[in-house]
Amino acid sequence: MFWNKYPIARILLPFLSGICIAIGFELSFAIPVIVFALLAGLISFVVIVFQRKLGFRMRWLTGILFTTFFFLAGYQLTVIKTKQHDITHYSNYLAAENYVLAELCEPVQIREKVCKCVVEIKEVKDSVQSCRTSGKAIIYLEKDSLSSKLKYGDEIFFRGRFTEVSPPMNPGEYNYKNYLKYRQVEYSTYVMKARWKLIASGNGSILKGFAYNLREKLLQILRDNGLQGQEFAVVSALLVGYTDNLDPELIREYQGTGAVHILSVSGLHVGIIFIVLNFLLQFFDKTRYGRLLKALLLLVFIWFYAVLTGMSPSVMRATAMFSFVVVGKALRQPPAIYNTIAASALVLLMFDPYMFMAVGFQLSYLAVLGIVALYPAISKVWIPKYWLLRQIWSLVAVSLAAQLVTFPLCLLYFHQFPNYFLLTNIIATPLSGLVIYLGIAVLVFSFIPWLAMMLAKALSYSLIFLNGSVSFIEGLPFSVTRSISVTFVEMLLVYAIILSLCVFIMRRNNKAFIGAAAFLLLLVFSVTVRNFNALSQQAIIVYNINKHTAIDLIEGKTAFFICDSAVMSDVKKQEFHLMNNRCRMMIEEVIPLPVGDGDITKKKENLFARKNLYCFAGKTLGIVDRATYNTKKMKLDYMVVANNPDLIMEEMLNQYAPVFIIFDASNSAKNVAGWSNQCEMLGKSYYSTKNSGAWQCFMNNR
Repeated sequence: MFWNKYPIARILLPFLSGICIAIGFELSFAIPVIVFALLAGLISFVVIVFQRKLGFRMRWLTGILFTTFFFLAGYQLTVIKTKQHDITHYSNYLAAENYVLAELCEPVQIREKVCKCVVEIKEVKDSVQSCRTSGKAIIYLEKDSLSSKLKYGDEIFFRGRFTEVSPPMNPGEYNYKNYLKYRQVEYSTYVMKARWKLIASGNGSILKGFAYNLREKLLQILRDNGLQGQEFAVVSALLVGYTDNLDPELIREYQGTGAVHILSVSGLHVGIIFIVLNFLLQFFDKTRYGRLLKALLLLVFIWFYAVLTGMSPSVMRATAMFSFVVVGKALRQPPAIYNTIAASALVLLMFDPYMFMAVGFQLSYLAVLGIVALYPAISKVWIPKYWLLRQIWSLVAVSLAAQLVTFPLCLLYFHQFPNYFLLTNIIATPLSGLVIYLGIAVLVFSFIPWLAMMLAKALSYSLIFLNGSVSFIEGLPFSVTRSISVTFVEMLLVYAIILSLCVFIMRRNNKAFIGAAAFLLLLVFSVTVRNFNALSQQAIIVYNINKHTAIDLIEGKTAFFICDSAVMSDVKKQEFHLMNNRCRMMIEEVIPLPVGDGDITKKKENLFARKNLYCFAGKTLGIVDRATYNTKKMKLDYMVVANNPDLIMEEMLNQYAPVFIIFDASNSAKNVAGWSNQCEMLGKSYYSTKNSGAWQCFMNNR
């Protein structure tokens, strides 16, 4: 019954499956056009001939053919849209060092020491030939007055050595390589200021160029009216999607309270823009042609706003959905909401199949589906008597509906849950709406200086209150539950439980309740097995943290953390490099052991420590650095060379007799290269975390 009502959803699911197969397996084989022609002909034949004669009995054949067709369509489109498969892709012409002509396809991002530019590589030259090319790359230009002034559409000529973007060097670490890959960027280079020059300006899309210039002018209006600091950073993110000025600590606070969606332009912001425009253009509703003109103007404005804000997945989703609503209203055809959602996703994925891999895209659509499906039922649980309570309960119901369908995916990606998300959304959502309206008012009335300044003051106070509220909630006890370990299968089981319970509550279907109970038992079993395995795990992990020493000795759910003082005091560095892996391994306790400060009098389970010598799980591990080299002879199972000690490999091997040598990331690349050559000459096994990522040794059968 569902499928009959929402045919676009029937198309979307196999289309999505084709996209996932092509991306997940990195397939490049293109399906011949003849296959699609034959399939289309077969579908037509079945529909025209068999459906007439056999009717309902042949519906399964039609379904299989349609599913196959759209699955292959999703696959084929993804292969075609993958630039790396194009023979003109610049990676096919790279040498040790190239002369390159490139065009900025995004506004430049100004960092502390560099200017980050996402560019389209238009031409690659070497000593022999010049080739027209395609494909995106990231160029890090040395920061100066010239590089800081680059704009979208500028064409630059430079000399550089491209390198592939590195994968994560620690287990569980954020995969920046995959993030860029889904944006079809795989190479980057650093260019000093003397090795590039500006060739031309004003290239690229006229519409994008105009939008980016307009965005900069709007931001300047906000600056001219006294907005600065974190207030300016937040309002620029809310209004036009400019996030370069956001402080990492502020982002962390918004994340911890479940309000980080406020800092990215989303459906809420597009909806407000839509409401304002719909109100201003309502005089067109009097005639049929007026309604059509209004629809056209609304479409132009909301899509231009999408371009203005950087075309993020959430904005594109909202813009596409509102577009279908606008067209439906203009044609007096009320759209079916699930068809509208499916159609918007289908249109966006046809434009860019890789958009599906964006976390924002996934969370955005899940949140909308949750609100559409669950909000009506949740809102009817309680109908308050007073208007203010009804508004608060409405916010609570929306927040619950969105959170219920997004939290399993959030647990998988972020390993944390904001415990006070209801309180945050009750306060932050109305405030963010007020900020947007006041921000629009400042921009609209900027030609009246005294009025714009008054509105800007009100805007500034609203932003201070918004940021202060979020900071206060994040600082409350137990505001965030962190280090939640969830596997992909467990996430699917949680969704299965939620879906089954929703069916049971809404339709009183006892089979759905039994299904929910069965999925819950499977979830408990999976978590129990992982907990049991975690209790018996023993492992040594030497991490890759550039210029630092960081080692985990893992016994059950306890990690003995050996590190230098800089890493010990840097919680953010630990969270970025180590937290996800510890979460995956279900670590509940971390005991810090500063390098060189071990004490044999302290016995911890299977661990004995004295200075830089550690006896753990029946193995001996020693750290050889500047402070401990040339101590008495001993035999080591694993030797970690750290902090660039002045050593001769042969002498060290005689002194410590290590079975295996690990060069950690605190050493220089030059020293590691020299030691590696010496190990190879002496026939000694070694590993470099600097070159190959974290080293892991599991003492049991993991």
